[in-house]
Amino acid sequence: MLKVEKRYIKNIGTLTCEGQNRLFQTTVAVVGAGGIGGFVIEGLARLGVKKIIAVDMDVFDEMNLNRQALSNVNNLGNHKVIEAEKRVKEINPGVRFLPIRQKACLENLPDFLGEADYIFDATDNIEIRKELSEFVQNTGKVLIHGGCAGWYVQVAVITKYTSSIEKLFGGTSAQGAEKQLGNPVFAPMLTAALELSEFCKLVSGKGKPLAGKCLVVNLLTNEYRVFEF
Repeated sequence: MLKVEKRYIKNIGTLTCEGQNRLFQTTVAVVGAGGIGGFVIEGLARLGVKKIIAVDMDVFDEMNLNRQALSNVNNLGNHKVIEAEKRVKEINPGVRFLPIRQKACLENLPDFLGEADYIFDATDNIEIRKELSEFVQNTGKVLIHGGCAGWYVQVAVITKYTSSIEKLFGGTSAQGAEKQLGNPVFAPMLTAALELSEFCKLVSGKGKPLAGKCLVVNLLTNEYRVFEF
């Protein structure tokens, strides 16, 4: 039986020792370090992955304070990925962290994400999401997509064997629904939790991941619906 540090004991009953050991060997990329991405990054640090690559060119401003876990009144104006690195070091110094202060696009994804086993979509830009989908389907990596606005959340898993994320968004413009519906804190929190649970299922081999499927949550009516795309 694998001996693990005390900090991981509460993971074992769910993930097993073998699953936790796979987490220790897994490199993960998070594209977007804002609302969803901040919660995802913190969760990955607590889970105990090998390395986190965070890609985001933005800085924190006051409009982030309502929902972004890594923002506070003392770091406004600071780069999100640099603050993410500080937070990860506070939580789990054993996790390596690579901050990339640039905008992700199809041309630079191989340089930024080449070593990642799994990629978290935590952006609010549909065009970047489509590029991430194309990248993982060309490389055989796995994309864990999450999006939210208002009372609504959606999560999906894209692989080389599934349809592309374009099936979900079609010809939708690059402006996300958040612009119209707003984004209270519970929406990115839940989205990140669902993305992290999909990640843990994929790494541990447990359960039924949402590969080629999308989970849509309507928190107003407490409806959870899964459909293939």
